[in-house]
Amino acid sequence: MAFYQRAYCYLRRKKSKSIVLFSCFLVISTLILCAAMILQTAESVNRSIREKTGSKIILEDRRGQNSISSETVSHLLSLPAVTKINRTASSTAYPADFSPIIKKEGSDPLNLTVTLHSCDNTEIDGLFAQEKYRLLEGTHITDAQDGILINSILAQANGLGIGDTITLETGTGDTASGEIIGIFFSGMERRQEDNVAAAYRIENQLYVDHRMFETLFDADGYCSVSVYTSVPDSLDALREQAEPLVDDFVSITTSDALYQQMIAPLKQVTRVTVLMLALIVTTAVIVVSLLLCMWMRTRAKEMAVFISLGVSKGSLFLQAMTESLTLFVLSVLGATVICGLFARRLMDSLFSTGDLARMTGAHLEPTHLLTLILLGSAIVLIAVGMSVFPTLRANPRDTLARMEG
Repeated sequence: MAFYQRAYCYLRRKKSKSIVLFSCFLVISTLILCAAMILQTAESVNRSIREKTGSKIILEDRRGQNSISSETVSHLLSLPAVTKINRTASSTAYPADFSPIIKKEGSDPLNLTVTLHSCDNTEIDGLFAQEKYRLLEGTHITDAQDGILINSILAQANGLGIGDTITLETGTGDTASGEIIGIFFSGMERRQEDNVAAAYRIENQLYVDHRMFETLFDADGYCSVSVYTSVPDSLDALREQAEPLVDDFVSITTSDALYQQMIAPLKQVTRVTVLMLALIVTTAVIVVSLLLCMWMRTRAKEMAVFISLGVSKGSLFLQAMTESLTLFVLSVLGATVICGLFARRLMDSLFSTGDLARMTGAHLEPTHLLTLILLGSAIVLIAVGMSVFPTLRANPRDTLARMEG
């Protein structure tokens, strides 16, 4: 009779022991599978956080000049792990068909102009991202949307609204026109002193797209560049790579506060889960080994008889392995059903913190089952080896004599 046939017969004959061992394996398999799902979900959430939190380095000219060249921007884009760049340039211009808000007396050019800020995307950086400016109506300037954002007080004073076109000009006579696509408000406009020049007043800050800015000034530089990366842990390395590309007047700062804030509870969940998984595996080895060792005492005579009849020790070991593995495989099926039913509820309870809950999409995957099978097989191998090895090593004659005595 082959070893697997003997294993099947033994499981049928010892139903109570089989049920106990199966129950033990079911609990172990369910815990391991849950831990594997938690770890992989945490890794998926980590990747999602990296993509969505906007970790970046910020290059900014301390003098406020547009000194960061397009060539530097191209070099920055070619650096590893850089996903996108948000450029900002600033300058003053004269309104051609509307009037700025003027409180200070005098004919200084700064008191007759507005300040233009050109951006790739006004929503993800600067005062809008810091919520110091709020978009009341319309849309932001993006890579796909050109236009002008205007302060609500300036728009009201000149009777302007969404869809209107305004024209700006420089001191050299260059002009450019653009459509108003958004109106914003700060809340600090009324708190400014009257002696502030028009160009510096909040009401006279306009946001325009790069196409319009370059038409006016024929510019090829930027006063600020935000460099985004998909690997927040590499911000320091990215900063070191960017430093040789700029002069001493450009400061470089890192910004990953949101990532660190969101990743903190995730790291805690991961550490606790890894510790739990280690305890589960250790406990499983101890419990299963003790069970098998207790039961192996009653099988010592049986195995000694088999060896005396010419059955190899390797075949007996394979029989014991087959018995345990069969029950373990059945427990894997049971654990899969249990986790499939309750996985969503488990992940929602663990990753219930604000944005983390929206990033979870926990479901059973082949990698989870593979982790369970590998760890479970290792547990079975160690436990069976520890229980069977003393019996197989002993002399069959001594074992039978001891049992008879």
